[in-house]
Amino acid sequence: MLPVFENYKIFPAVVRADVETEMTILPAGRAFLFFEGEEYAVTLVPMNGDENYYTPHCRETVKVTAKDGVLRFAYTFESEQEHLVFVSYNDKKLATLSVYSLKEDLYALRPLRGDFHSHSYRSDGNHDPAEAASHFREQGYDFYALTDHNRYYPGGEVDEVYAGVKMDFTRVLGEELHTPGSVVHIVHVGGKESITARYFKDPETYEKEVDECRPRVPDSVPEAYRDRYARAIWATDKIHSVGGLAIFAHPYWRPGNKVFNVTDEFAKILLCSGMFDAYELIGGMGQYGNNRSVVLWAELRAEAGLKISVVGSSDVHGMQGAGTFPYHFTLCFAEKNENDAIIRAVKDGMCVAVDAQGEDYAKQNRVYGSLRLVSYAHFLLQRYYPALQRICQGEGIAMRAYAMGQADKSLIEVQAAATESFRKTFFGECPPVLPSADVLAFEERWRAVHLAGPETKGSLVFADVPTRQI
Repeated sequence: MLPVFENYKIFPAVVRADVETEMTILPAGRAFLFFEGEEYAVTLVPMNGDENYYTPHCRETVKVTAKDGVLRFAYTFESEQEHLVFVSYNDKKLATLSVYSLKEDLYALRPLRGDFHSHSYRSDGNHDPAEAASHFREQGYDFYALTDHNRYYPGGEVDEVYAGVKMDFTRVLGEELHTPGSVVHIVHVGGKESITARYFKDPETYEKEVDECRPRVPDSVPEAYRDRYARAIWATDKIHSVGGLAIFAHPYWRPGNKVFNVTDEFAKILLCSGMFDAYELIGGMGQYGNNRSVVLWAELRAEAGLKISVVGSSDVHGMQGAGTFPYHFTLCFAEKNENDAIIRAVKDGMCVAVDAQGEDYAKQNRVYGSLRLVSYAHFLLQRYYPALQRICQGEGIAMRAYAMGQADKSLIEVQAAATESFRKTFFGECPPVLPSADVLAFEERWRAVHLAGPETKGSLVFADVPTRQI
């Protein structure tokens, strides 16, 4: 996920709607420091403005005088939407930036990128659990769940390896259930105890409890599905009893026999049953399976009024050359980055599923959920997460070195602090760091040398400073 390389940045990039906010436009490099005392035009255009022309007329221009190499101004961004910010001098555009304004309820929540379905070497994956965690962080993930097949305990390895390391990366509790007697796969995340251990350690009690669930199977469920439906009731009941989230996973996954894991008819029955908290809309089913999954969801919403949270997951087993990682994931909007808050966010429908396939997938995101969250998610996927991922790369690499005893935890923590600083600045939790006096003096000295040099077409700064300046 490559970031957009820009000469200027604006902070905060996410603001409260209809509240005056102090804004700062900073250069990305010394050569782009704004000229002291010069007046610049900052034009703000709401993306959801009511226009009747091809050229936006719903715009406002603010005149800003540069001081200390930056532009600072106060502005009230109206309603919840994205706003384009054009910076220019003497009608010559220098930059196009973007700000997103949110209503108070969504502004109070933190966007988190994560994966609810992944595997390690402890079941049928190719990676060590702690190593897998580092790969997720390296790709800019805020959280991930290790959901090995019928195994809850491998996640404990991750917790033990990184215990005591200060970093803002969450391992969500999890496992993937294959209840005996059923091929329906159910992902359990967030719960404080293992459910798979129950049917492995005490199969007789499991079968007895399934029998007790059979009277709850609706009469409308065809005979062919009644047993599997009862086992799904058992699984989701147990998941909920330990505070977990029950996700209906990959109905159009095609295992060894190449037929769908679950038929269309049974998938519809399960999705409309009300027993699941979320649907793995985008997962390890391939594009054909994921396309069918999206269509099924859309039809059930229209025909049956289906309301269920949707998530995107990689179901990754081997990360090298994987077609799903890091392209299928979830963005959720939670109070904080920790297990219980993430689970609550999904249960409350505060999440979207992302399918980012494509050669340049950062520009080809397909996001599913409510229009409100999808709109905000697209802004984050373009403006926030590409930059975050580049900062997190070092963190993930340091995690692997630390896990193998090749580096001290301080190597992770220093980089984690840089990640946290960027996040807080982006969302306005702390002000941006302004150019120092040394930086300003450096550019003033070299700018004088530059302007005294030859006027060549290879330069953006000529002797006519204001009209050709950066």
